[in-house]
Amino acid sequence: MTNGGASGAADRLPGVLDSVERRQLSRLRRWGTAGALLMMVGSTSSYGAATPIPNPVDGLRIVGLLSRIAAPTLALSYSGIGLVVVCWFMIGRLAAPGRARRLSRTQLTHTLAMWTVPFLVTPPIFSRDVYSYLAVGAMMVHGDNPYQSGPYPALGDSNPLAHQVDLRWQYTSSPYGPAFLLIAKAVVLVTGNHVVLGVLIQRFVELIGVALIVWALPRLARRCGIDPVSALWLGALNPLLLFHLVAGGHNEALMIGLMLAGLQIGLAVKDGTPRWWSADSARIAAGTALITLAAGIKVTAAMALAFLVIALARRAGNRWSDLFRFTVRAGAVAAATFAGLTVAAGAGLGWVHALSAPGSVQSFLSLSTSLAVGAGQLGLLLGLGDHTQGAIDVMQPLGTVVGGLLAVYLMWRCWQRRIEPMQGLALGLGAFVLLSPVIQPWYLLWAVLPLAASTGLSRYRRIAVWLTTIFSVIIMPNGATIPVFTIVQAVIVAAVVAGAVLLLLRRTGLPTAEPRPGGLLHPVTSTPARTITAAVIGIPSDSADTTASADDPYHRET
Repeated sequence: MTNGGASGAADRLPGVLDSVERRQLSRLRRWGTAGALLMMVGSTSSYGAATPIPNPVDGLRIVGLLSRIAAPTLALSYSGIGLVVVCWFMIGRLAAPGRARRLSRTQLTHTLAMWTVPFLVTPPIFSRDVYSYLAVGAMMVHGDNPYQSGPYPALGDSNPLAHQVDLRWQYTSSPYGPAFLLIAKAVVLVTGNHVVLGVLIQRFVELIGVALIVWALPRLARRCGIDPVSALWLGALNPLLLFHLVAGGHNEALMIGLMLAGLQIGLAVKDGTPRWWSADSARIAAGTALITLAAGIKVTAAMALAFLVIALARRAGNRWSDLFRFTVRAGAVAAATFAGLTVAAGAGLGWVHALSAPGSVQSFLSLSTSLAVGAGQLGLLLGLGDHTQGAIDVMQPLGTVVGGLLAVYLMWRCWQRRIEPMQGLALGLGAFVLLSPVIQPWYLLWAVLPLAASTGLSRYRRIAVWLTTIFSVIIMPNGATIPVFTIVQAVIVAAVVAGAVLLLLRRTGLPTAEPRPGGLLHPVTSTPARTITAAVIGIPSDSADTTASADDPYHRET
C-alpha cells in the first residue's frame, strides 16, 4: 500500500521501510515522546525526580501545584517510563538484525532526538548523583581534596550544593578519577553554587558523551560485521541511556563515550605493524589517550585498553612479540596521560582507596551481595546467629576477584582467536558488573553498548533487551524511598496506560521483525555467522587462523 509518487518509489527501494511501516514508526515515536513528556511533567515533584531542596517550582502557579501532589506525579512518571520502554521495544522490530526493510540511521537518530529533548530541562531523575558531582567540583574550587573527606564536612552547612548530596555520600570520599575531578571543577567554575544551572551544565557535559556513543557505535558495529542501525537501537536508543545518562546525568555517559571513541580511533589503523612515527601510530596513541581519559572518570574503562592491545596484536601477526610491542606503546601513552591528569587535578591517588565507598550500600542486583545476604539469612534460620555482615565482607571482595579473573580469561580467549575483542570486552565488563559489590541499573550499559556493536546472536541480544526492560523500571524516579502503597498505585496506573496504548497500537498495526538467520550484515561486508557462533562457544572456526587477515573484522575500514 502506497500513497503514490515519491512514497511509492521509496517503497520499492531495498532496505527502506514501506509506507505502512513508516506510519507505524511515526506512531511509536509520538507515543514514546509522550512518555518522555509525562516524565518531564512528573519531574516537578519530589516523587517524580530527585528535585533540588528546596524545590524551585514550589509556589509557582500550575507547575507548583504538581509539586504538591506527589502520588499522582509518580503515576505520571511511571506511565511515561512504561510508554518509552514499550515503544522502544516495538521499534526494535523495525531495527532487527537482518530484517529485509530496516529503520535508517536518520530515522533512528531523529527518534533519539525526539525522546531526548524533554529530559534536557528536568531535574536529575532516578538518582541524586549529579549533586554529588557538583559538590566534588565545589570542593576542588575551594582547594579541598575530594579523596580525603566527604562534601558536607568540607563545604560546611552553609553551602547549597552540600545539602543536595544524598545522605549516603555526604561523608564519603569521591571514587572518581582525576579526569572527572577536573571536569567537575570546570563546571562549578562556570556555575558557582547555582544548583539548577549546575545540573543543566553537567547534563550538557554528559551529552557530549552521548554524542560520542552515537558517533562510535555504528562504526564499531560495521567493523565487527553488525548492522549499525541495530547496534544504535540496542545501544543509543536504549531506555537506560535515556533515563540514566541523559535524564540522570550520570558520568557513565562520558566514560562510555570516550571508551568507544578511543576503540574506534585506535582500531582504524591501515598498517598492521605501524612505524613509531606514522599516522597509524598517532591513531593508536589518540585512541589509547581517549580510553585512558575514560578510565580517569571511572577506572572500569581501563579494561578496554587490554582488548585494544590484543586486537592490534592479533592483526599484526598474533605473535607474543606483537603483544609485547603494542602493550609497551599503549602502556607508555596511558601512563603519561594518567600521570598528567593526576598532576593537573592535584588530588593524588586517593581514588584507589575510595573505590570501596559504593560497596557500603547493599545492592541486591549484585550477585555477590545477594549470595552473602542469603547466607546470613540462612544462618539465622539455622540458629547460628546473624553473620550477614561477615558474609558480605567475604563475598564482595571474592566477587570482585572472580569478575576480574573472568575478564582475564576472556582476554586469553581473545588472544587465542576464539572470541573477538569487542565481544570479549562486552562479556568481561558484564561479568565484572554482575559480580561487583554494588550494581546500579545504568551499570548494565557498560556491557550492553560494546555488546550492541559486536554481536548479532539472538540469545545475547534477547538477554540484553530483557535486562534493559527490567532494569528500566525497578528503581523510583526520585532515587529514594517511597511508601509501598504509593508505588503499587503508580505501577497499576502505568500498567493500565501502557496496556491501553499497546492495545491501540495493535489495532492500528504493530511492526514485525522478519529477521534472517545470523542477524548480521549482508555477507559481502560481514563476518560469517558460523565464525561468531564458533567464537562464542569456544570452537575454532574455519576463518579463525593464527595470522593477520583481511577477513579479520578489526581490519575493516569504515
